[in-house]
Amino acid sequence: MLSLRCVLAAVLSVVGSSAASAQQLVNLGFETQGIGGRPSGWGLGGDGFELVADSVSPMEGRFSLRTRWIGPAGYTEDSRKFAVANQPFPVAVAAGRRLRLSGYIRTEGITTGFAGFWMRVDAPNGAAPLAFDNMASRGPRGTTPWTRHVIELPVDSGAGAIYLGLLHPGDGTAWFDSITVEVFGEPMPRTVLSYTPPPRTAEDMSRLLTDAELAVPRDSVVISEDSAYAGWMRKNARPIRSLGATDFSDLQFFKPLLNGKRIVQLGESGHGVAEFSLAKVRLIKYLHEEMDFDVMAFESSTFECDRARKNVQSLSALELMRACIFGVWHADEVVPLFEYIKETQRTTRPLILAGFDEQTSSLTANARPGVLRSLVSTIDTAYARHVYTTDSVFLANRRPEYAAANKDRLVAFYDSLAAFITTHRRAIEAAHRDDPNAAMVGRQAATSMTYFVRQLAAGPNREGTEIRDLGMANNLDFLRDELYPGKKIIVWAHNFHIQHRENTRATAADSSMATARTMGTWVAERHRRELYTIGLFMYRGTAAANDRRPYQIARSRTGSFESILHQASWRYAYVDFSRARRERGTEWMWNRITGLSWGTQPEQFVPRDEYDGVLFIDTVHTPRYR
Repeated sequence: MLSLRCVLAAVLSVVGSSAASAQQLVNLGFETQGIGGRPSGWGLGGDGFELVADSVSPMEGRFSLRTRWIGPAGYTEDSRKFAVANQPFPVAVAAGRRLRLSGYIRTEGITTGFAGFWMRVDAPNGAAPLAFDNMASRGPRGTTPWTRHVIELPVDSGAGAIYLGLLHPGDGTAWFDSITVEVFGEPMPRTVLSYTPPPRTAEDMSRLLTDAELAVPRDSVVISEDSAYAGWMRKNARPIRSLGATDFSDLQFFKPLLNGKRIVQLGESGHGVAEFSLAKVRLIKYLHEEMDFDVMAFESSTFECDRARKNVQSLSALELMRACIFGVWHADEVVPLFEYIKETQRTTRPLILAGFDEQTSSLTANARPGVLRSLVSTIDTAYARHVYTTDSVFLANRRPEYAAANKDRLVAFYDSLAAFITTHRRAIEAAHRDDPNAAMVGRQAATSMTYFVRQLAAGPNREGTEIRDLGMANNLDFLRDELYPGKKIIVWAHNFHIQHRENTRATAADSSMATARTMGTWVAERHRRELYTIGLFMYRGTAAANDRRPYQIARSRTGSFESILHQASWRYAYVDFSRARRERGTEWMWNRITGLSWGTQPEQFVPRDEYDGVLFIDTVHTPRYR
């Protein structure tokens, strides 16, 4: 029987990271497909399983989803392998009522295991699920015709997240089709209290902390660790003595590490972590003031951040932040960076605000149709009106269903627009002398939309991830090569996007469990010699999800990435991998070990293959959102 623990792990392995929160469900009839015939809009996984859309005998429509065990050996209960598909469901839609998932399943030759639907309602603090059903005791086995199956669960008004989908832990073949999800029932009283995270302890941010002040608090549960690992960490980890001080003497060790580097990537294992933002803002100021890094590029829209940059003088720091970056970073801890950006505009070396995402990230996107029309009208007023209308309609309908239904038309439109701007670039520049980069940025905005449309159409799966991340890598090259040639760039993004992800080459590209190629893969391939990548990780405390709901960081285990880094015994510590030698005490850097994305989701990686160094925060807190 498939255990609850297995299903939790399965869900975590196929839910990707994004700066966007849960959207409405899509493609419940599996009628649209992406690469390899895999249904778009679903997170899919299953080592040893084939997961594809099947046009033979669907329940209704043209397709159903087929899962089939194709592993090299006979399936047994001990295999602990299964096919799984999932989507998140927005909590606000169902909070305080009941949620019903129904659909049809057909099976053939399942002699071991079963097929079924599943649904899980999570607590707000990352604790055990509030409600869960995976049909383990009643899922169809053997060979069965199309049969309707139903799951119903209560959704407490204090719930933190909802996930649902289908699974097939067993041999044989299963088909799934015609899924519906509905909210029903009278409102129920709340039984789960809203989780209130503890406040961040007051800290003097104006000075460097002493060794005693940097010492980590005692663990309530002692986790044993390899003594050689612990000894190496205590000897070699660098203390970061402040998250806010303008005295950068504790950061001087970075100078030899970053010598000759033009791109420094600053990651984060979760977006909603106050200490991550504080640490990065201070490091950015150091890189700008002492190492001549002049471009600050966010995991946010290229067009919108450039538009915000042009208005830097007229906007307040808070307005500047909101005009550029995703709402997951709209917090008190990030505002000082935008204050700093504004302050530097009065100097001979301003810090330049930029973005590299192909997605929209702010309300500034609403200005794009007018800007594109203005560029094109220099040459062709009729085409300019068409550009304005088409881009406006897409902005108003930037949803997976619309993108999937209009993908070919929209991609062709934005491709043609980019080519038009390229062809007439000199004339456009001559007509916009007050904005010499307008044509370049407009062309890149159109190119970005070709990726965004295809990403939306593919859905939140491996295909969609790779489309987005290739678009981001290309936009970063645009900043590096065209918009700001010769300037040194700081990148702010999730660890997921900046990891070099060397392990992607170890898995066949057509495997359902192959790791998605992310931006860091392309950046490392193209610019490895001038690149230095810093991951940020956490050990304990409370972080916030993309919807700002707090959750607790999972406890680390012996031999895990976080457990080893914790041995540094500093509240804030830095460990460089790029110059480490392989010896007793450092073997873990070259070994595949488990770390926690978002502080909760296990992933295996080789530390030295993915990062050049790691900034480690022992105890974290939720941001103060704006």
